[in-house]
Amino acid sequence: MSTTITTRTTLRSADVTDLPTPEHLRASAALWSLRASLSTLSDREAAEDKAIADERVAAADPLKSPVWGGRQALGGHSDPTTDALLQLTGPVRENRFTPLLEEVTGQLANVAQHLPPAGVTSLVRIVAALPQLSKPAAFSTWQLADRIDSRIRRLLSLPGDRQYVPRVKCPWCDAVSLVMRLEPPQPDRVVECTTCTGAWLWADVAGARP
Repeated sequence: MSTTITTRTTLRSADVTDLPTPEHLRASAALWSLRASLSTLSDREAAEDKAIADERVAAADPLKSPVWGGRQALGGHSDPTTDALLQLTGPVRENRFTPLLEEVTGQLANVAQHLPPAGVTSLVRIVAALPQLSKPAAFSTWQLADRIDSRIRRLLSLPGDRQYVPRVKCPWCDAVSLVMRLEPPQPDRVVECTTCTGAWLWADVAGARP
């Protein structure tokens, strides 16, 4: 059975210039990545559900034949046996995307259940509350979003959302080890250092380049 998830709701990021710590910036970027992968997962799950339904219809087509149910010239009916019917229809194929979609939806709902505003998707509620989260809560949100996003991308064979930023040193540790997620819109793009715990708006880092 299909799990109906609304993932197309506009994900309005919190004003990233108001996010107080690197953990908040990392969480904001990870939530953008998750929004994209979750939307794709929902689309794939719906398409798979339709394919399964189409397969059932195709398997049932012979049952509509006018030959079946008619009286044969040599006597007896041409009705299929129970075994023949089971062979034609068979058990319903499971949707391979549904378990992960349901699990992810439940995880996000658990996080969002105590967050305002009600009546919108869990992901939108988490994003809206991000600036008010404590630093540890923002860190946990970043890790959760990153972990879920990675699981979805592995299942769907989607490319990662991080791009290496060449020739730009980390403002904190001076290492050339910055990555940037591509899903956020340009003003909200965040660069993260893979060597230390730093994270900054790309506009700030790019503006500081010599």
